[in-house]
Amino acid sequence: MIRPPHPTSTPADPPTRCCRRPAVRIAAALSVLGLLAAAALVPTWAATHTTTPGNSDRRVAPAARTSTAPHEILAPLTSAQLRALAARTAATPPTALPAPQPAVRVLPQVAAEANCDVPGRLSFVQVRQLAADARIDGGHATSTIVVFEQRHRRADNGSGRVISLRHPPGRQPATDETYQPDTLDAVTGPIAADAAGLTAQIIRIAPPFLDAPAVLHAVAGLTTWRTPSRDARTAILTLLHNTNGLHYHPAVRDRAGRTGVGVSATSDDGATRSLLILHPSTGEVLAYERAHLKQPRGGHTRTSEVEDYLLFRVHTRTSTTNTP
Repeated sequence: MIRPPHPTSTPADPPTRCCRRPAVRIAAALSVLGLLAAAALVPTWAATHTTTPGNSDRRVAPAARTSTAPHEILAPLTSAQLRALAARTAATPPTALPAPQPAVRVLPQVAAEANCDVPGRLSFVQVRQLAADARIDGGHATSTIVVFEQRHRRADNGSGRVISLRHPPGRQPATDETYQPDTLDAVTGPIAADAAGLTAQIIRIAPPFLDAPAVLHAVAGLTTWRTPSRDARTAILTLLHNTNGLHYHPAVRDRAGRTGVGVSATSDDGATRSLLILHPSTGEVLAYERAHLKQPRGGHTRTSEVEDYLLFRVHTRTSTTNTP
């Protein structure tokens, strides 16, 4: 059963006007994770991550560009708009991907351009989540797509505020929660700007299983609550570049219509696929998708399904916990 972030909640400030982003906690538990750093990364686990000789200094700038500035302030959806969005997207299939190339060969290791690198004591992340809510009722399994619209404000000490709206509404269609220090998520501080620090943060999120999709899942988890600096985005790109089992896809569209580059990985049994969509020049995480790839059975073709989709509409910083 899925649910948005839920720490201990207290009444929040009355809404006024603010600056930018929110985000959602990933419903699917941040579990698997695997990375062994070659060269720049800390050698924590057995060899899952290696750098291909001769490729460590390669910089390949993807050609695709997003049409919307990643830091643009966007108004939150109303309940009616969220309901209409849920109706349109409930049956959306997994993202179609161009032919893959090994990420270690072509993925850039440097965030070539600045993003919305502005001052502010709080990360502000606005995220829209579509997640499959699986239930068993009367011996029958059912799955409903739940859509969340969330705004996250997070200080480096792990305190902050989360405002969430969901459809179907359930028992709590809207929540407004505040978090005390060290209660918002498992990792204190901003996203590390170096490979060793980033590796340590990812270990805190999930056990170090040797699984490439887990790396993508963990990066999405970090950026769900934080706005990475340019150096932190470079550290993320370096980590992905040096992780075996990842595939690069040029010109991948997210559900906001933005074109970025895709980095994907499929589980060892071929049952699930994880996908990050990145801004081609800033390294901004635009979206994350986890899809269940159903296999044909008994001569029938079964449609694959999206289990979790995070659309990062805004990543920036602010100094107020008031609503936009």
